[in-house]
Amino acid sequence: MLSKICSIKHNEFGDYIYLKKDLLTLVYRIKKFNLFTLTFSEQFMLCLEKKTIENISEDKFVLITELYFELYECLYTTRLRYGGELMYYIFELKLALLNLSLPELSKFEEAIKKPIHYFFPENFVFKTEYEKKEKVNEIKINQRQSKVIKQKVKIKEKEYEIIETKLHEFYYQYKSYILSNYPAISDLFSFYNKRVRAYVTEAISKNIYEFRFHSYITNTKNPAITLIHEYYDFYPAYFKNLEEISEELCGAMVIVLRKDNLDFPNPFTIKYIHRELVSIFLRNSKEKDVEEFSEFLLKCEGYKFASNTIALKYRFDLYAEKSNKQFLFEIFHHKSRSSVKLLERIKSFNQKITNEKVIFVFSAYPGDAVNKILEQNNIIPIYINDLVDKHFNVDNSQILHWYIQTKISSLKLSQKGSKKFEGETLIKRLNNCPEGDKNWSDYEDIGIDIFRFLFEDSFKSLMYETQIENDLKNHRRYLIVSNYYKDPSSFWAEVKNEYKAKAIIVDFKNYSKKLNSSTLFSVSKYNNKKVGYFTIIFSRKGIDKTAVIEQRTLLSDGKLIIEFNDNELIEMINEKIIGIDPLDRLKSKEFELVKK
Repeated sequence: MLSKICSIKHNEFGDYIYLKKDLLTLVYRIKKFNLFTLTFSEQFMLCLEKKTIENISEDKFVLITELYFELYECLYTTRLRYGGELMYYIFELKLALLNLSLPELSKFEEAIKKPIHYFFPENFVFKTEYEKKEKVNEIKINQRQSKVIKQKVKIKEKEYEIIETKLHEFYYQYKSYILSNYPAISDLFSFYNKRVRAYVTEAISKNIYEFRFHSYITNTKNPAITLIHEYYDFYPAYFKNLEEISEELCGAMVIVLRKDNLDFPNPFTIKYIHRELVSIFLRNSKEKDVEEFSEFLLKCEGYKFASNTIALKYRFDLYAEKSNKQFLFEIFHHKSRSSVKLLERIKSFNQKITNEKVIFVFSAYPGDAVNKILEQNNIIPIYINDLVDKHFNVDNSQILHWYIQTKISSLKLSQKGSKKFEGETLIKRLNNCPEGDKNWSDYEDIGIDIFRFLFEDSFKSLMYETQIENDLKNHRRYLIVSNYYKDPSSFWAEVKNEYKAKAIIVDFKNYSKKLNSSTLFSVSKYNNKKVGYFTIIFSRKGIDKTAVIEQRTLLSDGKLIIEFNDNELIEMINEKIIGIDPLDRLKSKEFELVKK
């Protein structure tokens, strides 16, 4: 496709229109079926979609610049996974580009948007057609010499049958165990009552295959697990679709399949089921459910619980004794954990409790700012996940199974398992995105999806548009989100009142270092009377001391800028997965600035 577009002449309108149509169809298919990541700019998509052509040369330049970048990005394994054909594809891209005329090549070299892994770059500026022809011949010779002759992997039908028999046995055990023990919540498990597809794919090691499983929400009456009788040596990275499937992906995993004996571990162990059982329980628990679960876990740690007048007087959830010491417990699940609310709560009992040690129990990590407040007030934080992990670490997950099994009938089933998978996928995408200028566009796409995941349900409808910050070479974007909030007492309502935020600006900074004061000042220029004076920044490493000072200066001028780094975004995603409102984090960030 790139080669054909590069070959189009300025007067070949018919061929150009057909090429654009084919490319647009291809892009739509990739996006519709979630086959692999694309980061085309709005300018690129508008160029593809428009019916009229004023200037083929200008249109063609927009398409070539971005298409070349995207194809190069696909050579890195975060987009597509393949064998040893790297050099072959690089030479193919170079040959495609050399279909451009000499002036077009010069223009391209000036505006090229280089990918982060720009393998074997060359300067395609030539003085004469003869020089260009010599370069074409040189590349073709190198391509022939470097061509990898891959031995075609042919898995026999009998071998597929061996794999299939064992896989079906594991899957039958998985379904039977869930149906026997948790029939009321069976549909919430990632691979139960779903359309499950299993794929044998190429691995880096010569001795193994990757065995990949995808689970889809389906309306099929008898969903089952299907092993695809095909070997994939060129396929999308984790976890994009390997087939054109429009159903929602709600679970995925990869295990090892040995080549010599076709052996593979059970992907659906009881321990795996128990892990997901705990996650389902927390996602669907009310505050009282989590309080009782916390008491159970703490009893396993040796705490002895009883009623206590001090606990009742100061509204603590639990009182316990251990090693001749007394403890008061406050359980935080859906309960607000913003800095403001926590300080109000601490103030209500601080200086009044003398003998008892106060412990706050959290169902998800509340953030460093909250932990700092707890430390300053001599309050111990305990995390439910840490208590749960202890049982898995000693192969004692059965005790969690017994407990949760008795509580299933009281659960308020609301959270779908797909929310968990969506959040975990966002975390993987964020962790896999390289830092730095060359991967800006990927980080923006991830940031947009994270904002939607975290906050979409706090608006009556999430309406936003992306704005291009500068030229085509980088086409960096930021979001403008309409502040059409649901709850008039929410943080969004507060910023609309306090900072005139009719819209919320969300900016993305893929820097490999902490943001400084000048970066924050430049972001503040997006604020004006039309949109208001509130901005959120997603960054990789956070902000330095100069940026904190700039935050306070801007706040004194009526502009609020809140920043979240990777670790904080991951914590918020994990909170959202189990139903905790991430808006508490925003309020805490504002409070940290205001109080100083």
